[in-house]
Amino acid sequence: MAIEAILSGYEIVALIANSEDVDVDAVVRAMPERTLYVFFTGCAKVLTRPFDRDAVLCHRLVADGTRFLKSQKYFDRAYSLFSQPLKAEIGVLADRGVPEGAPRVTTARRSTLVPYSLDFDHAFGSLYPVGRMPTTGFAVALWLVEKVPHANVALCGFTGTAGLQFNMYSEHDWTFEQIMLQLLAKKGRIRRFEERLCEPAGALARICSRFPEFDEATIALVAANVLASRLTGTERQVARLWARTKLERKIRGFFKRFKR
Repeated sequence: MAIEAILSGYEIVALIANSEDVDVDAVVRAMPERTLYVFFTGCAKVLTRPFDRDAVLCHRLVADGTRFLKSQKYFDRAYSLFSQPLKAEIGVLADRGVPEGAPRVTTARRSTLVPYSLDFDHAFGSLYPVGRMPTTGFAVALWLVEKVPHANVALCGFTGTAGLQFNMYSEHDWTFEQIMLQLLAKKGRIRRFEERLCEPAGALARICSRFPEFDEATIALVAANVLASRLTGTERQVARLWARTKLERKIRGFFKRFKR
């Protein structure tokens, strides 16, 4: 059975990010009974006990689909967190963005490691910023919008903001991803579980009101470019700081366990 056929049997497809902002129990309470939950290899970050609803597990593939990005321990932990058989396992191929005009992936790549393969590069070509790499969740979300347009996709925990516990890797362009997801949400092609992420930017609306010579499209484009530049620099600095304090955080976590 094709993955599209599996998805068509559900009212909603809920993508669960490996994010500190996601509350799986709250998501399940809010979703209808016929919901398919899509998790990712590192789902142990957000699942504290075995999950008993219909679920799909997605894995990042590298080296043209010949091996998994994550090691076996992540798979063992993930499998232990599902109390019933998975509806499917999907391998996701998404390399770094290439310049416009670079040779395209002419045929969707497949992998023998998983029953289903999803090739973001084949579907979207040079869409992603050059030199950066799509997150697996973003790749799956856009692939669903493109290839399964009838699917009612809900993003859960896709905030694109750093927390205190989980790493946010600077190799991903979080700003670009949030812009794309917000555009799709605005057009109704996907929905966001966290409604606060859909609130309008009041300050930018006031610019348009005060300076009518700047239309909304111009303001949005300039704002996106400015924010992307600033956030890219910030992400790199945060990533360096996070790496340098890794030992201190491990020591603190070790001693904190003895205080409980």
